[in-house]
Amino acid sequence: MNVLHRCAALAALMCCTAALADQPPVYKFRDQPRTGSHLPRNVAMSPLPFDKRYGDFTEAQKNVLRAQYEQLDASDEPPFPVHGLGPLFRIVAKLDRSLLKAGPVKAAVQVDPEGKPVSVRVIDAPNDYLTDFIANLLMMERYKPALCKGQPCGQEYLLLATLTDE
Repeated sequence: MNVLHRCAALAALMCCTAALADQPPVYKFRDQPRTGSHLPRNVAMSPLPFDKRYGDFTEAQKNVLRAQYEQLDASDEPPFPVHGLGPLFRIVAKLDRSLLKAGPVKAAVQVDPEGKPVSVRVIDAPNDYLTDFIANLLMMERYKPALCKGQPCGQEYLLLATLTDE
């Protein structure tokens, strides 16, 4: 390999590394090992951590969530499940494996200024059963209300995750 090829390979590697550095990390939710196994399985993946509430997010994690919304002022905050994503996906993990299909989950929950869900619209789910299950689960959840100019306001919460069968 001559010097020109080495330089080109090094440049390509540096570009790929830089592109990966700009991507937010992917967090995985693992359930408890099933009977007969010592290995927990991945149930879901998300660009946000499953084990944190909104107030515990780093600025980078808050920015990942904020990027899902078109217009938020610097002092605005989107709604988010009060106890984080973990409790929601802990319930999903308890589903029978025959019902838990891999695929993207995208749902929009209209949250009122008091943090109560008003309506839910499941945009994408792996099957009809999960569409209904996730809609019901999100309607039972409590949310940290959105803040608009420092005041609680009604706004839509967007859930983005990917269910896995790993």
